[in-house]
Amino acid sequence: MVRLGTATSSDVPRIWGRELRSLRDATGAPIAFGGPVTDGRLRLQHFDGTRTGLLSGLAVSSGAGVGGRAWGEGRVVGVDDYRTAGEISHDYDVPVLAEGIRATVAAPVLVGRTVRGVIYSAVRESPGLGDRLKTATTAAARTLARRLAMEDEIDRRVAAHVESVGRLHASAVERLRTVHSGLHALLRSTSDDALRRRIAELLAEVSGAAGETSGDVPALSARELAVLSMVATGRTYPSVAAELGISPMTVKSYMRDILVRLDAHSRHEAVVAARRHGLIP
Repeated sequence: MVRLGTATSSDVPRIWGRELRSLRDATGAPIAFGGPVTDGRLRLQHFDGTRTGLLSGLAVSSGAGVGGRAWGEGRVVGVDDYRTAGEISHDYDVPVLAEGIRATVAAPVLVGRTVRGVIYSAVRESPGLGDRLKTATTAAARTLARRLAMEDEIDRRVAAHVESVGRLHASAVERLRTVHSGLHALLRSTSDDALRRRIAELLAEVSGAAGETSGDVPALSARELAVLSMVATGRTYPSVAAELGISPMTVKSYMRDILVRLDAHSRHEAVVAARRHGLIP
């Protein structure tokens, strides 16, 4: 089996961060934040401009508060003055009011028909949203949805390639084990000292490839493994990029991280090290 570590190369946090910053720049709003819908909750994980940290990690229920309504109803929801708004529940007054939020708007991040998250913008000063804040937040949600859909497609391609590499790796290891068993049988069947020494040498070489790795196995993410396995076959960066749906510069970035993780100084050294650790066939 191909062994994967826990390291991740996902660009999702960076994508969220970039969109929140762009939203603030476009509107002048002092606060932008949001998060994904996972395990039946909207979880606030990404922030730009917050002061207290009390919103961090907050789990919002569908229909509750401004963001919960945006998620549950699949539409943009805003309030001109959070403190006096009667059209929303006030389940989260403590962290929201601690941030000094007055007017706020939340837009669902819709990928297909699924709400993948909610993005908010908010102001602390006088109440009142204005169309500009609503329009910009809606546009940010749509941009974020497109980028998340692209990440989904990249993940799909990476998963398909990793699965293919895993099958090839398992097949190669099984063949090596068959050879290993055959050599042991041959060793037991001969009394020729020179032949026995040569068989013993071959067994030592085959043993590592058949599953005995040396040292700690470096942690590579699925994307890093996909990139490295393609590079190992002689593929160019543009070719790898085209297959995975990413840019050649992103491929180079992954390779730089791979070299560090494998303590290698070149692509060739990285491939040799990865094969020694049983990461790729």
